[in-house]
Amino acid sequence: MDMHGLGFALATYFIWGLLPLYLALLKPASALEILAQRILWSLVFLLAWLVLSGHLRALMRRLDLRLVGLYALAAVLISINWGVYILAVTTNRTVEASLGYFILPIVNVIIGRIALGERLSPVQAAGVLTAAAGVTYLCLGAQSVPWIAFALALSFGFYGLIKKTAPLPAAEGLFLETAILALPAAVLLWTMGMRGQLAMLHGPATLDLLLAGSGVVTVVPLITFALAAKRVPLSTIGMLQYLAPTLQFLIGVFVFGELLTEAKLAGFAIIWCGLIVYLYGLARRTHPAALPG
Repeated sequence: MDMHGLGFALATYFIWGLLPLYLALLKPASALEILAQRILWSLVFLLAWLVLSGHLRALMRRLDLRLVGLYALAAVLISINWGVYILAVTTNRTVEASLGYFILPIVNVIIGRIALGERLSPVQAAGVLTAAAGVTYLCLGAQSVPWIAFALALSFGFYGLIKKTAPLPAAEGLFLETAILALPAAVLLWTMGMRGQLAMLHGPATLDLLLAGSGVVTVVPLITFALAAKRVPLSTIGMLQYLAPTLQFLIGVFVFGELLTEAKLAGFAIIWCGLIVYLYGLARRTHPAALPG
């Protein structure tokens, strides 16, 4: 196991786990404005990074139709993921969003097995099946189809597959994705401005700074995720992903005061048990002599 890759993955999920707290500070900006602002400010920070590091010219030389097409697909998937997640947090559905990221690891394990031929140990497989049972229990107990959860899981699951196999380094790839999305984002903000629907420059300066800062909190975890995806098996990335929705779940319940029924708590408990089993299996595979059994 690449320990640097593992560190990048843990940093990614810790930042994403705390993201609802940041997004809550962006009200009264709408979900669409926050999405467009994230895209454009991410592009600004990535452009500055590439210019200062001297990598922008090398990226321009590598561009061709196939490369742009691949990252355009990644851009569509990540924009769907961002938009749905922002909508969930700004409409007090953070717990349902966390369910999506509890489903995501299972999606990643399935994709890793089918597309990349990644294998699990028996203990890791038992952990995945336990977590899948918890997700199934939550879905069956829901009074409506948790479309937010499934949209988040599927969009980021396939985004992770693209990042696993994509040829560009992390910052360059993310710059290309945001550059592809920049024009639609700019048109959206211009249209909202013409209709008087923008919060930026029409509220306190702190809100403007926080909207601009959304580029930083977007770029940093996506770069660390891309670095992790290059170094760590997709199935392991998928299971470590449970750390982020656990934090989101706790924030939704204890900070935002969202409703938590006993049935939901039981489903999440089953998922957490599956995570513990999987991580134990991962530790045995990495350091077999240090653990019993």
